[in-house]
Amino acid sequence: MRIPAAILSGVSAAVVCSIPLAWLAGGLNGMHGGVTWASLILGVVAAVIVWRSIPAMPAPWVPSPWDGLMIAVFACASARAFFWLMYADGDAWKILSPNNLGDLSLHLSFIHWLAATTHWWPASPILAGDPLRYPLGSDLFNALLLDAGVPPVIGLIWCAVIGAALTGYALWRWGRSIAIAAFLFNGGCAGFLLLKASWGADPDVGCQWKNLFLTLFVTQRGFLFALPAGLLLLATWKEEGFVKERKGLLTLPIQVFLLASLPLFSIHAALFLGIAMVGVAVTVSQSRERMMRLAFWAWPPMAFFGWLVTSGAGGPSAIHALGWAPGWMSDGTVGFWLWNFGIALPLSLLLCLVLLSKGSSREARAFVWPAAFVFILCMLVRFAPWPWDNMKLMLWSWLVIAPYLWSVLLEKRATILRVVVLVCLFGSGAVTLAAGLDGRHGYELIKRSSLDGATSLFGGISSEAVIACAPEYNHPAIILGHPVLCGYEGHLWSHGLDYRKRWEALNGIMKGDPGWQGSARQLGVSYIYWSDLEAKRWPDSKLPWAKEATSSLHEIPKSPTP
Repeated sequence: MRIPAAILSGVSAAVVCSIPLAWLAGGLNGMHGGVTWASLILGVVAAVIVWRSIPAMPAPWVPSPWDGLMIAVFACASARAFFWLMYADGDAWKILSPNNLGDLSLHLSFIHWLAATTHWWPASPILAGDPLRYPLGSDLFNALLLDAGVPPVIGLIWCAVIGAALTGYALWRWGRSIAIAAFLFNGGCAGFLLLKASWGADPDVGCQWKNLFLTLFVTQRGFLFALPAGLLLLATWKEEGFVKERKGLLTLPIQVFLLASLPLFSIHAALFLGIAMVGVAVTVSQSRERMMRLAFWAWPPMAFFGWLVTSGAGGPSAIHALGWAPGWMSDGTVGFWLWNFGIALPLSLLLCLVLLSKGSSREARAFVWPAAFVFILCMLVRFAPWPWDNMKLMLWSWLVIAPYLWSVLLEKRATILRVVVLVCLFGSGAVTLAAGLDGRHGYELIKRSSLDGATSLFGGISSEAVIACAPEYNHPAIILGHPVLCGYEGHLWSHGLDYRKRWEALNGIMKGDPGWQGSARQLGVSYIYWSDLEAKRWPDSKLPWAKEATSSLHEIPKSPTP
């Protein structure tokens, strides 16, 4: 656990230190780049301190053959997903997975913006005038790397590969091969779509409980930190409470530091671990004092960082973040639950009932019951404007419960029964994963020539200049991190931002409606970008340059033309 804990602590320290330094110095480039290098150096120092503070285990834990098989599958899936995360193909930048087209463009926007902006807490680059309300930790670390000279695509790929390696280890440490399988192969029956469709079909289209690896781990970059950090914390709490030989565990200061910084990377992970702490404290008397000390030191900074990334350092909270939504994404039929979850839900319910008996595993009760509580909560309350985002919490419930389905319900059963249950649990998900990593995948994000042309156009303007452009996820202005009047609507809506008035104003400006210049000045727009994307969205625009054939950038006069 020494090396994973050291790496995670180093990343966390670099991110945490960069925020006040950038605030004081006017951005990551403040003090002629000193903020970036100071943050990275402090991260390295923190990593060394953590590495030295965790004693090495006298003998390494040797994976079983099944562990080895699952680790190999995880490694192959991660290599396929992340080495082809974003790649050049002729004049195109391509993305392996369609799930990642919008997400990766948003991360690129945040990385470029955080590396360039001089105002902290930063404004939102996708909705001019709003503070940034997003768990920005992973993108902020990549922004530090960008300012240090690492190209963004290289930084994205290698952070993902290293984060995947840490996650694989943490999954194994938490629940061995079953935890890895649960992460890779979750799913009900949707994978069987391929039995009646040509190879290459996407089973995730036909369900809501989608493959966790493909739809969350590959797309939500905060999980590259949050999953290994959270799983190592859970493993530490389990071994502190139930294993006699406690070797190589996270010390209390390391637990405090990782837990405190977690909201910067994933609010959902922080919420789940907070509930898990309460569950362990209530059900395990010998862990109660440790959990109370941990909560005393970690929860106040957790609350602060949670407020920072959800309210934008004092801005109004995102609208419609919480709401009553019984049934999650259900259509109201029993078939929905069977199709999406298969036997996982009835087995989990059976596990919870078994754990009510007097002689049941105290360890299982300590972790399964809080996880089940969170899952039930997700069936009743939505934690984001889009109820599907509850999967970011449900993921944790499933990863915690799955190993106990094996150890409590299945491990001592007849071999044939175990095989049948495992096939029913993971068979469909395995097919889904294979289909999602099919070698024929590859989706164009943007033309490299378009991005290079836009880079040249933007070369002489301020990084803070607001641009009015087409609100497309793959617009070069958005990908390059320039603040835009309104970004991609899917991002604005799913983040709960109040964008409607600016959306209407953007349409008026780009159509060339009477008074468009005054409206642009009032909203702080400095430039209008015009290209084929704008011409396609507003074909009847009356702007003077609307019929130009090449991409162009047009400055808005700061005062009305006489």
